[in-house]
Amino acid sequence: MRRVLFYRLYDVVPARLAELEKDARAFARSRAWRGDAFWLASDHSTDLFAMEYFRHARNEEGSVLSAAGFLRLLGDETDAIATLYFLNDVSQRFHARAILKDEENPIAKLRQLDIRQGRLPSGMPIEDVLAARPVIKKMEGEPITFYPPTYRPNSYFRRDKPGMWGFSLKGIRDFAPSFLEAEAEAMRIYRGFRRLNP
Repeated sequence: MRRVLFYRLYDVVPARLAELEKDARAFARSRAWRGDAFWLASDHSTDLFAMEYFRHARNEEGSVLSAAGFLRLLGDETDAIATLYFLNDVSQRFHARAILKDEENPIAKLRQLDIRQGRLPSGMPIEDVLAARPVIKKMEGEPITFYPPTYRPNSYFRRDKPGMWGFSLKGIRDFAPSFLEAEAEAMRIYRGFRRLNP
């Protein structure tokens, strides 16, 4: 059985729901998903499955629920990390609360996260609960390795660039301010190599 990540968003101003859904669609198109692509159901959903999913979720949660969805992951931790960072960003920009439930997450502290305006209830940023280990994105050719900011043995970690994500592939190493930016840049480099060596 595949690992499933459930997510819900609360307290988004109704007038901004269309903007949220537009951002969710743009995020879903912005990267290649190994498992399901990201999707979001809300009061504005028009397809039957999303409408019914949201109706059932709202019956459970009440009117504070603004949007909900789930992803079936197919052995790629980067799908889960990208979703986490997107929801973290949404919680800040929309002054909302995001809940992620990931019962099969191998790290106990990541099985349920409650993010309020970009922070955990303790006030810590989400980077403080991430495992301090590299994450490998499996590709057909060479894998891409991502190094979280908390990975101190990281040879790419620089004292003058705290909080940066490192990545490496085919001997190329670089930094980016966020996981999503690091992944996007790594994928551009990967596609470039694929064109040079089809």
